[in-house]
Amino acid sequence: MTLQARIVIIDDERSVRSGLSNLLQSEGYDTRAFESAEAFLNDETVLADASLLIIDIKLKGMSGPDLYRQMFERMTPPPVIFISGHEDENLLRSAPGTGAVMLLRKPINIDMLLDHIRRGLSAREEHE
Repeated sequence: MTLQARIVIIDDERSVRSGLSNLLQSEGYDTRAFESAEAFLNDETVLADASLLIIDIKLKGMSGPDLYRQMFERMTPPPVIFISGHEDENLLRSAPGTGAVMLLRKPINIDMLLDHIRRGLSAREEHE
């Protein structure tokens, strides 16, 4: 029996967290959701079990790219899909490495999101 892929959602909007969690669970994924980068970092086990991260660029507190940078300093993070409802993605340019799969704008195109999740998970499996 294979384990379900765990997708972690980090977004400060409750409706986004809930909507993405429900969608991804209906597609067969295991999900965990956090309202801030800090809450995510305080859970010591979640990163070890994460197959892919969906991170909002503009979070209250630490930004999505700052979170990614901090993870990158510790280890190679799983694939990341950044999401944003804002036009200015200059913050994303400062994220190190090439772990990000894509940047998607809100409102999120569900078919595109699912396609990028499948690609990100496939790429990760190839490197393991």
